[in-house]
Amino acid sequence: MKNECSIVRDLLPLYAENLVSDDTAAFVCEHLKSCDDCGKEYEQIKEPKPIQNGNEAAPLQSLSRKLKMKRIQTIALTAVFLIALFVSAFAVLGAPIYQPYSEGIVTFDKCGDKGLTLTFDKNVTDCRYDIHDDPDDSSVIICDIEAWTTLWDKWFSKSNGKETVSTTVANESKPMSLFYVPNDAGENVCIAKYDPYAENQIEIDGETKGVTTLPRLALGYYLILASAVLGITAIIWFFTRKRRNVRLWVERIGLYPVAYIISHLIISGINWETYSISRDFSLIIFLSIILYSGLLLAHNIRYLKKEIKAVNR
Repeated sequence: MKNECSIVRDLLPLYAENLVSDDTAAFVCEHLKSCDDCGKEYEQIKEPKPIQNGNEAAPLQSLSRKLKMKRIQTIALTAVFLIALFVSAFAVLGAPIYQPYSEGIVTFDKCGDKGLTLTFDKNVTDCRYDIHDDPDDSSVIICDIEAWTTLWDKWFSKSNGKETVSTTVANESKPMSLFYVPNDAGENVCIAKYDPYAENQIEIDGETKGVTTLPRLALGYYLILASAVLGITAIIWFFTRKRRNVRLWVERIGLYPVAYIISHLIISGINWETYSISRDFSLIIFLSIILYSGLLLAHNIRYLKKEIKAVNR
């Protein structure tokens, strides 16, 4: 009887899966009718078993979530990189290349009774002018004129026509002196004088007047500030590197000055001077935010890889 029970119990897993011959199945079935112990074992074998204990499945579930998060962060990091690349290309291609003064770069025509029409040559693709009172002579109005092109216009623009813009005298009772601003540390050139009440209203001048438009140095100050913040966070990181939670936050904060410094180098290179402070600083801030997001994602992916390796061990 004991030998028969041992044989039947060895066959029970196969019998439960219908993997035995008809004769063997008949033998096992007949034995189960007369043996309660083997019958109980057969019932246990037939009962569905849980796949895994909750505690045992938890690490695998955590690993699955981390792998999914890693894939999402990798995709997001790629998207941030492409956006940063696009913004960098836009900044480089759209940076103004200021045109030096040359005879004929701009010509003048009357525009009604209150102003002039300025027409630039084909090398100029954009311009700007600023009208203000002369600080040395309140009876005269100053019009500062800037003209530039960009790499985008040089390489991709199909337009080779002349750039035309109209200015209007702020107060028709005052004459206006027009200065060309080369933005190359050279002197501003008084290219014409306009007096609405003079017989010869437009007088071509073309002489320098000892006035130079200086570049702004603010970008250099911001770069120094970013470097100082990076140095401070590096010192704090050194003293808190063994405290994981504090170290993580210090690293996250320190990534922004890194992003700002990289953005400054992309937009302005190693040059601190700028003649377009609002444009350059706005581009640096915008690009630094994008790069900071990318660096944060890379930072999170790095620590996520460490956690996944720890789970796999």
